[in-house]
Amino acid sequence: MEKIKELIGLLLADFELENEDDMWTSLQLAVDNPKQYLDDNEAEWLLEADPEGIVQYAVSNEVGEFMIIGDKIDEIHELIVDELEGDLPSYPYEKKLNAADYIQWVTAEIKKEYPELELIEIGDSYGDNIQMMLVYAEDVPRIKELCEALNIRCNRADEILKF
Repeated sequence: MEKIKELIGLLLADFELENEDDMWTSLQLAVDNPKQYLDDNEAEWLLEADPEGIVQYAVSNEVGEFMIIGDKIDEIHELIVDELEGDLPSYPYEKKLNAADYIQWVTAEIKKEYPELELIEIGDSYGDNIQMMLVYAEDVPRIKELCEALNIRCNRADEILKF
C-alpha cells in the first residue's frame, strides 16, 4: 500500500483531494479484498479478463477524475487544453495528425509552455480510450518505477502508442 500511496501522491501532486480518506479506504479494499472491490465497482469481469490488473484498475478508477481520458485525439486535446486553462494552441486539424504524430506535437507544445510538466499514459482503460495525465517531469522516472513494481502500464510520450 505504501507504493500505491507514493504513486498517487506523485500523480496528484498538483491537485487538492476532497475525499482522500475514501480513496485510501477503497484502495486498501482493492489490495485486501479484490473481489469485493470489483463487486462494489461493477467490474467483476476483470477477475476473468485480467486478474493481475486489479491494482491497475483500482488506481485508475480512484484517480480517474484527474485523468485525461478519450478515444479521439481531438477530444484528448480539448481535455489537455482545459487542464492547462487554455494555454495551448487549438487542435491542428489542418495537419491531419495520426495519434502518434499528435502525441509528439502536443508534447512539444507542452514543453514550450510548461517545461516542468510531462504528459504520460497511465493505466489500462480496458477499452478504446487512452488514459493520460500531466505530471511533473522530474517525477516521471519514479512514477515509472512504481508502476512497474505495481504492474501498472505507464508510458512516456515517446513510448505512447508504440507496439
